[in-house]
Amino acid sequence: MALAWLALTVRQHGVRNRTITLVALSLMLLSGCSDSRLKLPSNIQTHADGRVPVEELYGAYTTLLDQGWQLDIILQSQPDGTDYALPIIALRSPRIGPAVWILSGIHGEEPAGPQAISATIDSIAELGKRWGVVLLPLNNPHGYVRNWRYLNTAVYSAEVDGHSVGDSSHLLADADNAGRARAASASSPEADAITSYILAQAAAYPPVLSIDLHEDNLINAGYVYSQGVLGASDPMAASAVRILQDNDIPIKVDGVTRFDEPIINGIIGPVTDSSIDELMSAEEVVVDGHTRPAPRAFTVLVFETPAGDTDLQSRIAAHTALLRMLVQELITPQERR
Repeated sequence: MALAWLALTVRQHGVRNRTITLVALSLMLLSGCSDSRLKLPSNIQTHADGRVPVEELYGAYTTLLDQGWQLDIILQSQPDGTDYALPIIALRSPRIGPAVWILSGIHGEEPAGPQAISATIDSIAELGKRWGVVLLPLNNPHGYVRNWRYLNTAVYSAEVDGHSVGDSSHLLADADNAGRARAASASSPEADAITSYILAQAAAYPPVLSIDLHEDNLINAGYVYSQGVLGASDPMAASAVRILQDNDIPIKVDGVTRFDEPIINGIIGPVTDSSIDELMSAEEVVVDGHTRPAPRAFTVLVFETPAGDTDLQSRIAAHTALLRMLVQELITPQERR
């Protein structure tokens, strides 16, 4: 059973949750405001490549409000060069406690994940009846609308410092000085707001499992990052690889990624990349020069599907299958007991 570790992990969170409560409460003032309303500009033009208009995504996500979920406006994002703000939102299940965190839309030229979440919103609602769930479905809405990877540039480049909304270097410890963060400040207001929100909500919704839906148009075979405690041996990561293969997504089973990270059976173990996923798996963070407990989710998975040679609908189908696998693994075993 892929989630045989879960009961032990939940018990462990019962102790650790008390540890992170004080830091989470102190950061609560930095997190986004709660609001049951969502107002959007009237002149949005979503990039025309087959992706659904961004208004439809927000509409699908906010159907969770009808089932008692809480909508949080993390930030009204308006990067340089844009004419209006778009909200970065999160939705929280009425049930609190050990939680599943679902993230997507970090990079705007990766539309499959946000659309798969909208297609599986009913399944996510069911998951929220049995587990705490925190959903951050579209972390870079202007990127999605413009087909820009980052806030400041459309494409990945080794020469350009792309401002990722998931950058967590201002909270993660420097390798040479554990008491100092890798960066003096957040790379953008968006990165600051999203990471502060995660730390704030980790008290009520301590992450047990975190997934992040990604794509990559520079690869022709996908893989799964496993940043959690079990690394490349995490059974949920292996299940994800099988789901991708079953949905005709080519998988790179060995060798290295384009960043020279070793691949074992389609899985990459923990890496140091200053990402939001490293933050979700971290044991400690550095806040205002002080070390504090971090979320430390047991399982942290990042799904990378190849976007260059795989059409959008096939990628959406694969991400949808991954989400449905997650829900089945977390709900079905409980119903059988």
